[in-house]
Amino acid sequence: MKNNKNMKEVEFLEKIKVYGKEYYSSKEDVTQDAFNIFHIISDLWYRENFHSDIIKFFLDPKEKHDCGVVFLNTFIQMLNSLGKDIKETDYQDAEVLREIGNNECGYIDVLIKSETTKKAIIIENKINNAVDMPRQIPRYYDYVTKKGYGVDAIVYLPLDMNKDPYKMDWSEEDKKNIDSVLVKIPAYDKSGKTNLVDDWLNPSILLSNNIDVASTLRQYSKLITKLNNNIMDTIVLEKFYNELLQGDNLKTALSVRDMLNDLPQYMAMEIKGKYEKECSPFSKVSAYSYRREWQVVFENGVIDGIEYQLWIYPTEEGYKVYFCVADQSSKTITEDSFGNFIQSVKSLHNYNFQIDEDHQFNYTAHFSFYEKTKLFDFINNLLNELCENK
Repeated sequence: MKNNKNMKEVEFLEKIKVYGKEYYSSKEDVTQDAFNIFHIISDLWYRENFHSDIIKFFLDPKEKHDCGVVFLNTFIQMLNSLGKDIKETDYQDAEVLREIGNNECGYIDVLIKSETTKKAIIIENKINNAVDMPRQIPRYYDYVTKKGYGVDAIVYLPLDMNKDPYKMDWSEEDKKNIDSVLVKIPAYDKSGKTNLVDDWLNPSILLSNNIDVASTLRQYSKLITKLNNNIMDTIVLEKFYNELLQGDNLKTALSVRDMLNDLPQYMAMEIKGKYEKECSPFSKVSAYSYRREWQVVFENGVIDGIEYQLWIYPTEEGYKVYFCVADQSSKTITEDSFGNFIQSVKSLHNYNFQIDEDHQFNYTAHFSFYEKTKLFDFINNLLNELCENK
């Protein structure tokens, strides 16, 4: 029984390792800190109509982006990259319409059609993750074909790859007519599969000859990326939550969390243990927690009448290091004299000098969680050089 329990714990930890990578990956592309006009109108951008209006604007050759059919042709090229054979020349006189239809068939989000060639492309926008209405896509197909248009493509546009058209209420005739022209294109997909951001919006930015249009496309592209990351966070957390419901997985996860919380203390004590017996020119090394943050301080390093300190803050992500003038010496040293002293300490030359309120003059360095050996080499070299200057 014990071996079986251990195996289940290992399997769970392997799964959350995968989930953790997915979750971290979704955080890498977060762009909400950058200026984006669409974030300002936050009461609008979650609505389906908002996205359909923007897509329609850029696809429509007659709109005021002054790029003619450039964006429409780029959209068609994206469809052709997925196996379609749509001729750009069939849409040179294209009309791009919003909410076209009637109460019986419903209203198509975006319809691209040519009166000359009688060709059409239907776009069903699901960026807001709305559910499919009963026989929604077949009803759109029937409406357009009864008007005398041949349907080149039906573009199903979800926010991410996890949403598919609902086909349970489709007839065999529906599937026969539609499957060959149906294309699912997510708004964004990090795996490299064809998506609206990488294969239409970003290429359109490069093709735009108007800086305002290019800027709007760029900000809309970033908005889509952010929305996709948000939904991916939810998906990953849902999988993680479902795993926690199984057996003792919650207890295992809490144990991992508690160990991560205790890790900075272990890292701090490891540094103290390594140097507390030999820390010259400092007189002692202390390790303690202040406001839930562990820190190690090398104290009383007096050189030429000036007291210096070395502070190290270990976290689960690595080590923050500060070499500074102690508070009581901060009024007796100038920036020039501190700079001249630093020139003789080569260990600090690759790091950043700054002046702040807590330590008037200090050098800062950062070492990742995986750079413990590099940190210890830095400390060893620094101590040796400071002893030489004493």
